[in-house]
Amino acid sequence: MMMTKWKQTAIGMTAAAVLLTGCASKGAEGSSRPAAEGKPVTIKLHTWNNLKNDGFDVVIDAFQKKYPNIKVEFVSAGDNNSLEALKKIDLAAASAEDMDVIMLPASSYVTQRAALGMFEPLDSYLSKDGIKIDDEYMGATQLNGKTYGIPGKSVTQFVTINESHMKEAGLTVPKSWTWDDYLDYAKKMTKTDGGKTRYGTYFHTFINFTYLVQFGQLQNSGLVTDDGKNANINTPFMRKSLELRLQAEKDKTATPYAEVLSQKLNYRPQYFNQNTSMMAVGSFIIAETGGSDAVPANFKTVFAPWPTMNKGEPSVTPVGGDNFALYNNSKHKQEAYTFIRWFTTEGLVLQGRFIPSWKKANLEQVVDQIVSKTKTPAMVDKESLLYVLKNTVAAKAATPLTYQAEVDKVMQEEFDKMMLKNQDIDTTIKTAQDKIQKLVDSKK
Repeated sequence: MMMTKWKQTAIGMTAAAVLLTGCASKGAEGSSRPAAEGKPVTIKLHTWNNLKNDGFDVVIDAFQKKYPNIKVEFVSAGDNNSLEALKKIDLAAASAEDMDVIMLPASSYVTQRAALGMFEPLDSYLSKDGIKIDDEYMGATQLNGKTYGIPGKSVTQFVTINESHMKEAGLTVPKSWTWDDYLDYAKKMTKTDGGKTRYGTYFHTFINFTYLVQFGQLQNSGLVTDDGKNANINTPFMRKSLELRLQAEKDKTATPYAEVLSQKLNYRPQYFNQNTSMMAVGSFIIAETGGSDAVPANFKTVFAPWPTMNKGEPSVTPVGGDNFALYNNSKHKQEAYTFIRWFTTEGLVLQGRFIPSWKKANLEQVVDQIVSKTKTPAMVDKESLLYVLKNTVAAKAATPLTYQAEVDKVMQEEFDKMMLKNQDIDTTIKTAQDKIQKLVDSKK
């Protein structure tokens, strides 16, 4: 019955944009032996990553050498468009296609689909291996007390700055700063030459960039309170978030929001082509700052912590990242779990592109490995990067809402009215608060 409901819902489902080394534990080893000794099977891994550029070819090869009876079929458009990949996954589920391991870009996408019966609970597999999920991983996803997703890479938020632009403006790498300081840096690095403006900063269309300041609070950092009972828009942090976005537009120090939308701009080319000097972004970008054959690094990147509302406060961001789920109708569940467990421990370390959520990984060694695999390691300032990673506090994790996409849609609509149609902040806050509260109440 649950899967019937899923199939009916999947096609129409939409998702909004949200965003260490060491030996594997005995749990990771033990969980895989039965699969390795069984009949040879092929499991399908659905993702959005690129097989070669994102290092999945190396990872899959290593896994298959360790577990020769489990072959991995990589299913991806390879264009790094996670939302388009999700649409295809939803359609595949609705069409009853064979799937096994599904990679999702954030925990909210896991719970949204788990509530409809798409994923197998992983608790029995973990328990068999003697694994307590919260002891082993940061940011594990649970719904009604059950675990449906194992975190892959760990994504915290920070700021990347073009070192040349920073020095040209007479600025230094911030170790502790406020959002007002951020706007000041943006203003000083903005430069117009020959009618073309290089903006001091760029804000992408991620939903959390509508609430930048609130996003950096230790608790109640989302659009709904952590207990899921109330809309969380009418706060001083949300007001400051909206004020700073309007101020950057007024000062002409951020790429104009209307331009971002109309030209469908993406943060990667804006930053790496030096159309902007600084951007708030997730730690998944680390490897890219060292360049690749496709996108060379032509300047050095330094890293700054997520700004705070008031001076002297700790830098806080939620810990997010992709999750790996086991398809409920998989014909090879043990083998699929074997891959998930291996990839989220040894595999991510071997991949050498991201910070794992696996707590037993060694941060400094992983950073060294990530940087060493880039085209131009010297373009990554490891000192400032390690400082930021070690000095960022993780916000309290709230259970993701199964209807998060609906909440995000309301906030995005009111934010757009403010940015594009001159709706004032008071109206934006009140309307979003009322609409989201109505939505919360309807789901109770």
